[in-house]
Amino acid sequence: MPIKSLTFIFLMSLVSGCANVDQIDRGILAKKIMQLDPHPEESAFRNEVRSFRESAIGGSSAVGGGCGCN
Repeated sequence: MPIKSLTFIFLMSLVSGCANVDQIDRGILAKKIMQLDPHPEESAFRNEVRSFRESAIGGSSAVGGGCGCN
């Protein structure tokens, strides 16, 4: 009995996780709060303050692909 209920819950989670978003509604979802970095100005200021405080610049984000090229 528990296996059937777990299977049902798993299948329902797969079905309910999919949604089609109309093109007219995509503007509502594309707000600043939905971005990975919703406050880029504040992040740049914090990185600058951190670089002066720690006397080191960089290392807060990945730039290259690991091959040595930027």
